[in-house]
Order: sequence, then C-alpha cells, then structure tokens
Amino acid sequence: MMNDLVNHTAHQPRLDFGHRDCQILIASRSTAAVDNLKQILAPLPKTKFKTQVLMNGHIDPLSGLDALPDLLVFRLDSNWEVELEALCARPACQRPPMIIVSAESDPQVMRSSMQAGARDFFVEPLDVEEIQRSVERLSREVMDNPSDQEAKITIVMNAKGGSGASLIASNVAHALCQEYEQRVALVDLDLQFGSLSYYLDLNLKHGIKEALDNVDDLDAIALDGYLVKHSSGLRVMGVEEGRMILNDEVSSERLRHLISLLARAHDHVVIDVPRQIDLITSTVLEMADQIVVVTQQSITHLRDTSRLLDVLRDDLEIPNEHLEVVINRYQKNSMITQTEIENALKFKSMICIPNDFKSVSECLNDGVPLLNVARRAPVTKGVIELCESVRGNKADASHTVLGRLFAKLKGA
Repeated sequence: MMNDLVNHTAHQPRLDFGHRDCQILIASRSTAAVDNLKQILAPLPKTKFKTQVLMNGHIDPLSGLDALPDLLVFRLDSNWEVELEALCARPACQRPPMIIVSAESDPQVMRSSMQAGARDFFVEPLDVEEIQRSVERLSREVMDNPSDQEAKITIVMNAKGGSGASLIASNVAHALCQEYEQRVALVDLDLQFGSLSYYLDLNLKHGIKEALDNVDDLDAIALDGYLVKHSSGLRVMGVEEGRMILNDEVSSERLRHLISLLARAHDHVVIDVPRQIDLITSTVLEMADQIVVVTQQSITHLRDTSRLLDVLRDDLEIPNEHLEVVINRYQKNSMITQTEIENALKFKSMICIPNDFKSVSECLNDGVPLLNVARRAPVTKGVIELCESVRGNKADASHTVLGRLFAKLKGA
C-alpha cells in the first residue's frame, strides 16, 4: 500500500557491495532500534548491511552518504514529522526504496511515510517473519530491476485535438518493441475516450482502474495480468471498452506508483495523454524523459502548439532538450513550411512524419501497425526516426513538474 516515486534526474551513485548482494542501510536515532533491526534482518540471503545512528541534530538518514544504498530501513523517532519531511525534501531519485518502522500506529504516520515514498510500513513490536519477507521481497525486486535499468518514459500528446498523437504513440511503442527488441508498455491515459486498443486490434478485459485499485499489492508478475499482450510482444494498458473513468476517481499517488511499477518491469514506457494540463497529466509529465508534442501544418495548429509549448517551458520549466515537436501528416508543398513552424515556435530539428492517407487508413481500419502495413513507406520511416530520438534523451530536471505547476496555480 505504499507508493514508489520515480523522478529521472541526475542519479546519486549506488553503493556497490558485489554483483549479487543488496546493500541495505538501517538507520534510526535509536542505537537499540538499529541493533534490533540488524539482528532481525541478518539471516536474509544476498544482503549486506550498513547502519547509521542519527546524532547531533541530524534528521535525514541519507545525509552524508557517498552513495545511496539499494534499500533503506528507517525506524522513526518521536520527531517523525521532521524526519519524514527531510526525506520528502529530497528529489525522488535520491530516495532509495524504503521500509519505515514506527513505534506509533497513528494513521498520520503511515500517510506521511507513504508521501515520503515508503514501500512498506511496520509498527512495533515487529512481526519478525513479516518484516523479513518484506525486506527480502523488496531487495530481490531492487536487484532484479536495478535503478539504472529503469524504463525511459515517453509522453505523447496532441497540440490540438486530432493531430494524431494516439496513432504515433501506438506505432512508436510497437516499433520500439519489434525493431529494437525492447520490453515496452503502452499506456492510454485518456480515461474517457481512449482508443489505443483499437489501433492494435486488442480487447482490454482488465483496465487501468482495476490496476490502480490494486496497485498496493502488485509486483511485476501480478502487474502483467493487467496488461494485454500484442503479437509483437508490446503490452498495453488502458480503460476497458464501455467504461468511463472520471479524473477525480484517480489518485495521483496511485498513478505514480503504477507508472513506477511499469518502469521497473520494462525498458520503455510510452504514455498517450489527453490534451490537457491537470493533476493526472502533471503526474506523468513529471516522470517523463521525453515529451512528444504532435502538431500539423495549419495556423490553428501552430497557435495551439505555441500555447502548449509556452506552458511546458514557462509554467512547468521543461527545457527544450526534453521536448520533441513532431509535424504529423507533413506535406512539403504546404503553405506553412517546416522552417516557418520552427521559427514561429523557436524550436529546431523537428521530426516530420509524411502524409500517407492510404497506409494510415489501412493501419487504422485493420488495427495493424504501420510496420506491418507499409514497412518501407516514408510515414513508417518517420516513426522510426522518432523512435531513435526518444531512445536517446534522458531528463535531468532537479524539481518536480507537479510541484512547480501547483505552486504556480496557488500563486506561490
């Protein structure tokens, strides 16, 4: 029932204690608590322990470390609010997966621990077998899916409705899987009118809402039950047919946890988001390595693209190098040229996906990806070019998008 925040920023190095051993840091203000936890956890296989007793006013258990542990087991003191605030103040990439132990059973302690990124929570007196199982499971998960192998996350969104973001998202995800042999998850985050499953002729029996409701109990194996597998190996998650989900039914913390699980189980996660900036889209925007904005060659598209880029650049402070503008249905003889669009948007090196009504219509009508319909067509080559771009760019923002957005909304 704990969330795991993911933020792709400059990673603090991990401690290296051998190829197969998980380095666990046990920390607390209480020496007795540290010794007790080390004694309880010592029998676990493939683990090595480091301990830290907080002294002299220090409240951050990770302060002063040369490198982060693989896993933190932190026993809270009576001053738990300040200790958890210190952890929350750290960027998510500088918080390893953690298990919190407390002498208090106050629900507020548990909620604050969740906000700090705890993956599990225990109240003293401890159930020895239960905490051993939790630490063993989490350490195994960490070592099987090391942080430097987490998926790249690519967001695809329309600058104007109908620009073709869903077509591009589905075909980029398919190409990453089929051509580059990556483990890819495709997520349809349009919770009311999602259509990605139609692009791949798939029937979603278990949707994203079920996954969100059960996310606290999911691991990589259980998560796979909520993904529909395409013949290429691509896995897809969205809203099942005939269902509509309201935004206020979705917890941003649960959504962040779900995307984190997907990122640990795949090489690349492609997310098709609706054209809006709200709590849901902001949650995934803050986790993105690359944001692909899809537009077309018209004045109205150009105007809306400019507005969206202004929001992403100025309000959310996303640098240009983490944005990609794609001109979909590109025509060389259009009245509005690529150069004019680049100058108007102050954006260079756009990717153009040529107009190909016949191939795209066949792709949409049959639910077959472009690679299988028209492998050598210019439109497919444009998709491959976009794949090359999104495979190579890694974000390093030092502050979360969500925090910046709501600070501005509140006038901070």
